[in-house]
Amino acid sequence: MPYFLVGANGCPYWTSQEVDAGAAPVWPGPVLYSGSPHGQYGGAGAATDRTAAVTARAGLDLANERGACAVVYPGLDTDQAQRLAAAGRRQGAAHVLDLATDVAHLRDLDPGSGLDHWWANTPTGHRRDIRRQWRRGTEAGLALHPLTGKRMLPHLEEFTRLAVGTAERHGATLYGRDMFERLAEVPGAVLLAARTDRHLVGGLYCWLHEDRLYLWASGIDYQHPFSRLAYTWLMTEAPRWAMEQGARHIDAGRANYQAKKRLGYQPHVLRTVVHLPAPDPATAKALAALSRSLGEQALHHHPTLPW
Repeated sequence: MPYFLVGANGCPYWTSQEVDAGAAPVWPGPVLYSGSPHGQYGGAGAATDRTAAVTARAGLDLANERGACAVVYPGLDTDQAQRLAAAGRRQGAAHVLDLATDVAHLRDLDPGSGLDHWWANTPTGHRRDIRRQWRRGTEAGLALHPLTGKRMLPHLEEFTRLAVGTAERHGATLYGRDMFERLAEVPGAVLLAARTDRHLVGGLYCWLHEDRLYLWASGIDYQHPFSRLAYTWLMTEAPRWAMEQGARHIDAGRANYQAKKRLGYQPHVLRTVVHLPAPDPATAKALAALSRSLGEQALHHHPTLPW
């Protein structure tokens, strides 16, 4: 079970949550994160009550040893969160918070059916406009280049520039070239590059794992005349490519609620469990307020979410 000790404001994923919520930094000191500080999904060590108990005990012991003010388990489904919250209480955490903090956007795929199945399950109110943008991008010369492993390395400097610029437009700096280079060696990593001639107009850094394609980082060249088409074009080409690989599901990640709703993705709440080793009512209160603020945004787009 990996843990990462990170400074109070040193976790890109958590910083993006605070930025999205419009909240001041929450943590008063170093934090122990379960899983990568860049990760949006968790769940390791939460498969059963027994493993959750071992995970919670190890996290609290390590937090006390290293002086961490909290142990954070992000990106959980409801069952995983319930197991880790219960384990934290049994293991003596001073505060245990089970918070809704994020939304994953999912759609099912039908391998072999091509885009006909995709269009049929796209909301009727947006289908025509999305198809028009995709068609215009294709007619303008956008072409998909799936780059895997070392094949993506020569393109990462250019993609990093786009990804950093796109992230900054949303208020947070999340990425770096070194990160993309190291992750290129992970099985399933693929850069779906939208190019016209020799120009990278946009790209999606993704992971193909078992029967699911995860869309992780996006970058668009907003100075290019095709930039308005590139995002929708890529978000159409990605499922087409995934179906060709035999994938049955696509996960478009968090944030950007309205665009993903237009594309027919279904929202699924992700939860974060926090164990505070020592009494800290102020931090517990700030965490609850953060969850409420994020919930207000999510419920604005998806009023029936079980937040």
